Amino acid sequence: MTSEQQEPTRPAIHWMSVGQFSLSLFAVISLWCLAGLVALIGLYAQFSNSLLTPDATSLLIYAAGIGFIGSLLVPSAYFAFLRLRGQHGSWPEFKRKPWFKPGLLVLLFPIVLITGSIVSQTGNLSWLLLPPLHILAILIPIWWLFYLGSRQLPMGSPQRAWGVLGSGLVLSPLLAGMLQMLILAGIVVIAMFYLSTRPDLSEEISNLITRISIMQRYADPIEAPEMILESMSLYVQGPVVVYVALIFAAILVPMIEEMVKPLGVLFLAGSALSPAGGFVVGMLSGAGFALCESMLYSNAEDWSTVVASRALSAVVHIMTTGLVGWALAAAWRKRSYLQLGFAYLLAVLIHGLWNGFAILNFSYAFIIEMPEIPSIISTLALISPLVIGFLALEMFVYLLWSNYRLRKFGNTLQ
Repeated sequence: MTSEQQEPTRPAIHWMSVGQFSLSLFAVISLWCLAGLVALIGLYAQFSNSLLTPDATSLLIYAAGIGFIGSLLVPSAYFAFLRLRGQHGSWPEFKRKPWFKPGLLVLLFPIVLITGSIVSQTGNLSWLLLPPLHILAILIPIWWLFYLGSRQLPMGSPQRAWGVLGSGLVLSPLLAGMLQMLILAGIVVIAMFYLSTRPDLSEEISNLITRISIMQRYADPIEAPEMILESMSLYVQGPVVVYVALIFAAILVPMIEEMVKPLGVLFLAGSALSPAGGFVVGMLSGAGFALCESMLYSNAEDWSTVVASRALSAVVHIMTTGLVGWALAAAWRKRSYLQLGFAYLLAVLIHGLWNGFAILNFSYAFIIEMPEIPSIISTLALISPLVIGFLALEMFVYLLWSNYRLRKFGNTLQ
C-alpha cells in the first residue's frame, strides 16, 4: 500500500478534555438532582402546617444556589465536548462591543439588596422571591470584582476559563471540606483522649448529653432548642472553645483553602501561562470558590446582613487566589519557587486575619462576659468590624493595582 493509499491518522484524544467533560457533566446532573430534591422538601415545608418542618425559604434559597452552581458547569462541559470533536469554541461577539460594560451591573446590587431585605421581612412571598434575589445578590459583586481585576488581561480560551471556574466551584470546595473534616475529626479524637484523663469532665459531658436527650424527647418542640442552648452555654462559651475556634479558623482553614483554591491553575501546569494569565485564572478559581461558599449560605432571617458580608469576603478570596495564580505562572517560567512560597504565606496571612477577626466579631457578645479571656482579645473583638472593613478595602485597592501593573508591565513581569 502506497503512502497515498494509507488511511489518515486519527487525531490524538485530548484526555484533559475527556476529564473536564466527564466531571462537569456528572457534576451538573448530580447538583441539579440534589437541587430538585431540596426544592421539593422546601415546597413541602412551605405548604405543610406542621410546626416541626424546617424553614422553607432557607431550603429554597439553598436549592436555588445548588441549581445555579450546576448551571455554571454546563459551559465547561459544552466547550470540552467541542474540543473532543476537533472544534474550538470562541467568546461571543458581544464581548467586543463598546456597549458591553459588565462592570455597570454593580449598580443593581443596592437595588437587589434592598429589595431582598424587604422581601425577607414580609414573609408572605419570601419563599418565592428571595431565591432568585439571592442568586443575583451573590453573583453581581463577584462578577464585578472579577471584571475589575481581569479587564484588558488575557482570558484565554472559553474552555480553559469555564474549566477553571468549574474547578473553583466544585473541586476546590469539595477537597477543602474533606480536609477540614479530617482535621475536625482529629480535634475530636484529641478532645476524647483529654476527657478520658479527666473523669470529672467526662461525667459532666455525659450528664449534659443525657439532659439534651430528655429535652428532645419530652420538652415542647418550640421551647426545646432554647433549653438545649441554655444547658450547653457553660461549655460553648468557655475560653478554650474560643481559642480552638481561632486556631482552626484563622490558621488551619486558610492554610487548607489557599492550597486548594488554585487547583484550576495547577491543571494548567506545563502550558505557556504568563503571569497576567496566571493572575486571571487564579482570580477565576477564587471567584468560583467564593460563589460556591456564598451561594450555599441560606439564612433567610438575616439575609441582607449575610449577603453583604459575603460580598466583602469575595474580594479576599478573589485577590488571594489571583496572587497565588500569578506566583504559580511566574514560578513555572523561572523554575524558581521562592516567590510562590512567599505568595502562599501572604495569602494565608490575609485569609487568616480575615477569618480570625470574623470569629472575634461573631463571638464578641460571649467574649466580653468571660473574665478568663485576656483583655487584648476583648479589645481586638471590639475593633473587629473596623479591621474587617479595612482588610476588604485594602484587598480591593490591591486588586485594582495588580490589574494596572499587569496591564502596563505584563510582558516583562516574571
